[in-house]
Amino acid sequence: MVKRWHLLFLFLFLFSGGPAVSAPKTVSLATTEWEPYVGQHLHNYGFATEIIAEAFKRVGYEIRYAFMPPKRVMKQVEAGLYDAGYPAYYADDRAERFYYSDPFADSAVGFFKRKDTEISYKTLRDLTSFKIGVCLGFAYPREFADAHYLKKEVAANEVLNLRKLVGRRIDLFITDRAAAQAAINRHVPEAKGVLEFMEPPIETRNLHLIFGKRQRNEVIRKDFNAGLQMIIEDGTVERILKQQGLGH
Repeated sequence: MVKRWHLLFLFLFLFSGGPAVSAPKTVSLATTEWEPYVGQHLHNYGFATEIIAEAFKRVGYEIRYAFMPPKRVMKQVEAGLYDAGYPAYYADDRAERFYYSDPFADSAVGFFKRKDTEISYKTLRDLTSFKIGVCLGFAYPREFADAHYLKKEVAANEVLNLRKLVGRRIDLFITDRAAAQAAINRHVPEAKGVLEFMEPPIETRNLHLIFGKRQRNEVIRKDFNAGLQMIIEDGTVERILKQQGLGH
């Protein structure tokens, strides 16, 4: 009888492919070029990617990345072609279409101007006489987005807007401070010493992952949030930010 059980076990082992090995959990992420947060040519794809990767690693996920334009990130995630996209600001209309992760970093949004121009304001109404550069697909603070009385000129990206500002084709450019500074350092050196960020920022906003509203993604989102909390508590996030000169 014992021998029969051994033979039966051997039969099941051989024809079931051996002992069960659980496949690693994977997550597919869509992202876009937005230095210094994310970039294909940056160390570890940028500090935002590094934080996200560490959080997923803590909860046992492997990551597959794809880079694409910002609007396509949202379309592909919503269509289910990728599990999540980043980095994303919170917006009420987006929250109807996506799950949001806990914030993994923040971003200061405000105006750049030429140093040789005297521009100041107390409310946005004070800026009605100026041409303001904006980027296609950028989610702006609600106060600015709803200010239809302002003269807003759309360009495809930060580099084009910065060059327009240097060339006096616009008077102001509203954008993320760190992203614009990275674009100046890498692509618009003629802006150094010419442009400045107007303090204080209009808004300091959190950055998130966005997930398509599917049951599997709700599980992934909760796992990511748990991993993120781990690396916040053990100082990993602060270390990554300090390496970029962004720590508090």
